[in-house]
Amino acid sequence: MRGEIIAIGDELISGRILNSTSRLAARRLFLLGYDIPIMQSIGDDSGLIGRTLLTALARADFVLVTGGLGSTDDDLTTAAAAEALGLKAAEHPLVLEKLRQRLVAEGREADLANISRFAVLPEDAQLLDDSYRMAGYLLFHQKKPVWFLPGVPSQMATLLESKVIPELQRLFPPPPVCQHIYRSCGLRELAINAMLKPLEGQQGLQIGYYPIGWEVDVSLTVRPDGQRQGETLFKQADSYIRTQLGDNLFGEGDEGLPQAVGGLLKQQGKRLAVAESCTGGLLAACITEIPGSSGWFDGGVVVYSNSLKEKLLGISPELLAEHGAVSEACARAMAEQTLARLDSEIALAITGIAGPDGGTPDKPVGTVFLALAACRGDARINCVQRVQLHGSRREIQIQTAQRALDMARRHLLEHTQIS
Repeated sequence: MRGEIIAIGDELISGRILNSTSRLAARRLFLLGYDIPIMQSIGDDSGLIGRTLLTALARADFVLVTGGLGSTDDDLTTAAAAEALGLKAAEHPLVLEKLRQRLVAEGREADLANISRFAVLPEDAQLLDDSYRMAGYLLFHQKKPVWFLPGVPSQMATLLESKVIPELQRLFPPPPVCQHIYRSCGLRELAINAMLKPLEGQQGLQIGYYPIGWEVDVSLTVRPDGQRQGETLFKQADSYIRTQLGDNLFGEGDEGLPQAVGGLLKQQGKRLAVAESCTGGLLAACITEIPGSSGWFDGGVVVYSNSLKEKLLGISPELLAEHGAVSEACARAMAEQTLARLDSEIALAITGIAGPDGGTPDKPVGTVFLALAACRGDARINCVQRVQLHGSRREIQIQTAQRALDMARRHLLEHTQIS
């Protein structure tokens, strides 16, 4: 079954806010086997909303619309959809009463006149939130379902999982499609493409490649003629992909590098600490986004200036004067001192030039040194990598954090294999 996603809001088309709701919906529906060939972002324009909705309904079996359901003057989705579909819109008495009760309880009676716009719904709209706290409803147009969801990502995600997907699967049982995502790092997209060439062109198989900084996601889609054929196709393709990617495969589905590293650390009973310069705490932030990371992550230091490298980590002024802060020697010392001072089993250190200024002929913008220090019994392990990255300041910082995590992952994998 084919669906379309329409995201509404001037903030999306102006670039002020990333369209994360469409990405989330498309990924979830893709993994469930639904085809979403078209996603659109449009502004807060009543005529455009109506035309886009009617065009989508003419092509698709179902439509998801996000955004424009709020209480401000630029929230036009409900009125525009009702007009385009030839429906009347009126205040829903139960929703209005629930809103009134909540505002009174919160001491916000003065807001009722403005927020009452939430209670205006097209006729025959089926409310999605039983508690009446989130906007959202389902309409049928010529027997085709259209879900209208809030633009707030957390609310949209809640209703997508609890209301939209169950009803969608009831109306359109998922086709016999197997979707799988393999997450890799260390190989470029073209190299992976060359490795997996033998799978491409096979009937019933589709391979996709999605680079994200240092990582490359590989999608496998199996559309068989029958269930047994599908299982055989998937097993053969799955085995081939895993063999080709080898240790470059770090996760599947939504598993990211921090989860992969955390799983290995927990398995080996080790803890990690970090020292960051050019990433300014991004590496630690990526790690602490993961629930349960306190079980394997001790913390770290952000030593952006040379003076803090000296004061907090004990890096000698002589080393900095001779080699510079962006150097193999400095990265190595940062990792060793972090290991010693924070009493963890593994330490990562990052120093580099994220740009857009600060580069030199010997060390252009994007020069980064990554270091790892670790204990193995009485032995100390220390390694440093110099990499040359490209992109914006933010892109360089993200790639640096990804590479640091991958450095730790490969060290832990090697230790597992040795032991």
